[in-house]
Amino acid sequence: MNIEKIHIEYIHKNGFTSNAHDGICHTKILPYLSVAQSVEGSYDIQLNNGITHNTGSGGFFIAPSNVQQRIIHNMDSISKNITCRWVYIKIKINDIYNFDEKFNLPTILPENVKAKMNSVFDKLFCADNTFDEYICYYEIVKLLSLVANEKEQSLPPYLEQALRYIKDNYGEKISVEDIAKQTHLSASHLFVVFKKQMGVSPICFLNNYRLSVAAELLQGTTKSINQIASEVGINDSIYFNKMFKKHYQMSPSKYREIFKNGLG
Repeated sequence: MNIEKIHIEYIHKNGFTSNAHDGICHTKILPYLSVAQSVEGSYDIQLNNGITHNTGSGGFFIAPSNVQQRIIHNMDSISKNITCRWVYIKIKINDIYNFDEKFNLPTILPENVKAKMNSVFDKLFCADNTFDEYICYYEIVKLLSLVANEKEQSLPPYLEQALRYIKDNYGEKISVEDIAKQTHLSASHLFVVFKKQMGVSPICFLNNYRLSVAAELLQGTTKSINQIASEVGINDSIYFNKMFKKHYQMSPSKYREIFKNGLG
């Protein structure tokens, strides 16, 4: 594919250091590409129902948008700490496509690129102005392009329609039947083909997506937990707390407390 233009539509960086995060496992689906580094300790990362990889200390994992991530944090055996930092980024190419819609990326960043990415992350997390930050973001995109391979084909159109509908309407009360109408498939047929392609059912994907958006709002806003639950389409706050704790192994309030002193 001939890339003539690159535009960063969304960016967010953050991180944390903790001595009480060992073995924490959470599942999420994000609407943007993730590049995450375990500075101390390591990540176990599984995308959809694929192989589980370990980053090793200082390693990076890459997760495309709209893919289920199952992440386990492992503390460093010497320092007894976990230090992580990450960038969420949405990259538009040629004003049409998202980068990770057109290119495959390795789950674990190869060794020959890891040192360069670490250097860029160091500069990014020390940057004190927007200009230097954006230089780093485009350096990250450049490094990702070095390890990317163009996809032979995109997702089936019906699946793209289903994912787009979920992304546009996750804050509303929607069902499998509502999603299926957008794809011109029956609800039962959509259930089967969606789970085969994405590794989870449409409703599981929807709820994971809602929880991922909620986690971002907990990190980046001061909105109340009830307000966040309502915004992501879960109007029962007790049920929201139960779902969140199941996925993140902690309550929404504890999650917010951990991340409010993040590196970002």
